[in-house]
Amino acid sequence: MKTVLCYGDSNTHGFDPATLGRYPREVRWTGQLQSLLGSDWYVIEEGLNSRTTAIDDDCYDDIKNGLTLLPAVLKTHLPVDVLILMLGSNDMKLRFGRNAADIARCVGRLVYCAQVTTAEKMGHPCEILLVSPPHIGDRVAELGCGEEFGSRCIAISHQLAEKYRAVAQKYGVHFLDAAAVTPPSDIDCLHLSPEGHTAMARALYAACRAILEKPEN
Repeated sequence: MKTVLCYGDSNTHGFDPATLGRYPREVRWTGQLQSLLGSDWYVIEEGLNSRTTAIDDDCYDDIKNGLTLLPAVLKTHLPVDVLILMLGSNDMKLRFGRNAADIARCVGRLVYCAQVTTAEKMGHPCEILLVSPPHIGDRVAELGCGEEFGSRCIAISHQLAEKYRAVAQKYGVHFLDAAAVTPPSDIDCLHLSPEGHTAMARALYAACRAILEKPEN
């Protein structure tokens, strides 16, 4: 059985902007990915609302720093065949003052950490699929998340794919641009809609198959 570990923020957790709750597993892209891949694959959900790449966030609690928790999460679920890593949206919050280059550097730290941690325990690094997050919608400043994100995050979100692609090339890992797959929900311009989750599941299914198996005819 092949193990796919999905490490991300609220768009991996499955935050529903309509209810402020969580989409059911069959709606979340992680759950749909499991269904598409089938019983020979084990898809693990490790999505946390407000998780950052490598920033402590004292406005919430002390567990939002993705880099701090990543080694423990990886070791918990070893052996890991594929790590799907999709973080960076929360780094664009106004209080952090980060630009696209800053966020990409932190993502590089996550990739390197994952390679070192899994190589130490498995004898080789796991395959890593680095996913740049969806764009943030133009109306975000008018909506519920606007106080935290503001309008500056819109431009930053459009710059991340190029930066993340360079990180993927530097570390020799796989890359997917989520913004090329789906826009965010119109409800809050930040989180995925049910249709967005379906689109992500299909794109990630194809990517996982390409990484570890021959593509279907």
